[in-house]
Amino acid sequence: MSLDTPLVSVVIPVFNGAPFVAKAVESVHAQSVKDVEILVVDDGSTDGTQAVLDQLQRTHGVTWFQQDHGGPARSRNRGIDAARGTWVALLDCDDVWLPDKLEAQLDLARAQPHVGVVHSDFEVVDEQGLVLEHVRGHVNAEPLVTAFVGGHTALPSTLLIRRDILKKIGALNPALYGSEDADLSIRLYDVTGFACVDRPLVKKLQRGHGYRDMAFDESTHRDKVFSSRERFLQGLENRSNLTGDQRRALDYEWANCLLMRGWAAERFGRPAEARGYYARAIRKAPFRLRGYTRWLRTFLKVRR
Repeated sequence: MSLDTPLVSVVIPVFNGAPFVAKAVESVHAQSVKDVEILVVDDGSTDGTQAVLDQLQRTHGVTWFQQDHGGPARSRNRGIDAARGTWVALLDCDDVWLPDKLEAQLDLARAQPHVGVVHSDFEVVDEQGLVLEHVRGHVNAEPLVTAFVGGHTALPSTLLIRRDILKKIGALNPALYGSEDADLSIRLYDVTGFACVDRPLVKKLQRGHGYRDMAFDESTHRDKVFSSRERFLQGLENRSNLTGDQRRALDYEWANCLLMRGWAAERFGRPAEARGYYARAIRKAPFRLRGYTRWLRTFLKVRR
């Protein structure tokens, strides 16, 4: 596609996504809205993704960039920097859009001109296309509660964002490895309204793929993810004037993080370390049973 002023710029980060990225691009090409540019950022793939992108450049007019591996936030930033559209849409390389995804979102945006972000429900599917779960978008004026209580921030592949809003909030934080999406959503909530199309417009593939496919030392990778999550949560702690609902939501997510750290310590035979994480989780969420049961379990393992 060679449009001077595209209405929508679609940013697709890809790492070792050779088996999937063509389907993602096809789903964009099949949109009822045609005023679109497709920007793909290859994040140092080692599986032949570049050959697939060369072919997609010839057949579908995609523009693609190559960079050393740096994670999803850095890849999305590269694509957003190159975007020329009024709107920017994010799409993960192993997800696909329904054909009227952009049309439905743009219609809703036109009806609500104060809105700077439109997302949607989505379906989680397996490799055979079987629907495993229907996930609601849950529009909520309370960003921390939306982010953490009973759900997640908006799935990146559902997001349609005004480009001027993205410029206002700045780049995704590349230091947040695995928490950059939640950070982006919360910063967007700070400056603009959200709207949600209350039906699935995206199919999210559930599989062990993408960044998790790269060869890495498991312990180093795990610590990187946990450290990133804690940096993100600490950043929320530093926000001024947290409401009661926000405080409870943040404590609940701290407990989630500490429970995961405790589980990892248990798995690698460090029950005393795990017990410390579980005790901290209990302090954050004293009415949550899971912290107590896991804390007690560490004593049973020692006795064995």
